[in-house]
Amino acid sequence: MTFIEYLVALLLLIIGCTVQACLGIGAGLIAGPVLVAIEPELLPGPMLCMSMVVSIRNTIGDWHETDSVGWRRAVIGAPVGIAFGLILLSKLSESALTVAISLFVIGAVVIQLIGIRLPKGRGIQYLAGAATAFSATVAAIPGPVFAIFYGHRKPGTMRGTVARLMLLLAPMIIIPLIISGAFGWYHTRLSLFLLPSAFIGLAFGAKLRPHLNGKWFRTAILGVASVSALGMIFRELV
Repeated sequence: MTFIEYLVALLLLIIGCTVQACLGIGAGLIAGPVLVAIEPELLPGPMLCMSMVVSIRNTIGDWHETDSVGWRRAVIGAPVGIAFGLILLSKLSESALTVAISLFVIGAVVIQLIGIRLPKGRGIQYLAGAATAFSATVAAIPGPVFAIFYGHRKPGTMRGTVARLMLLLAPMIIIPLIISGAFGWYHTRLSLFLLPSAFIGLAFGAKLRPHLNGKWFRTAILGVASVSALGMIFRELV
């Protein structure tokens, strides 16, 4: 990367990490598309490292508001989603699955906007883990899917629960990258050079979080989910 490219990447990651510090999702969704154009090696490894730093803060900071029971059930459901995703990837193209998931997210957002909410209960919590892991496996967009299930909850509940889940799923992605050689010393250096963006984003997030009440939080969550889904469809079609 040139110095200018580094500054652009740093700025985008600061914005993305700020959004994730406030909403629980957003770092990869906002910064990812441009980072791929600047330096493809920034994804998924280094990008995931930035996201994990924010997830650690959200896990600790929102610990008491986290839906621990729902998180445990989501964890139990996650392997089913991963397995199902791997099976479909062997039979269908990644592009087709990405478009399908994006359409699901958009449809779910529309349903919520007209006033219909998903039912609460044990089964939905298992489904949230399976659907999030499935989306992460086939399209690398776990956040918007999880937001469909938890976007109507309190901000701290959404942030803390998704952060705990992603801290569990992230090693499942990074460890195979290290073993395969897709995350080496170069990727470690990229992560370290861009690490300040995560802490700057956390600082901005601390200032903005108190202003996100239930109404604004839900609007922001659905907005980020919709934009990310439309962006994924546009990327695949173009």
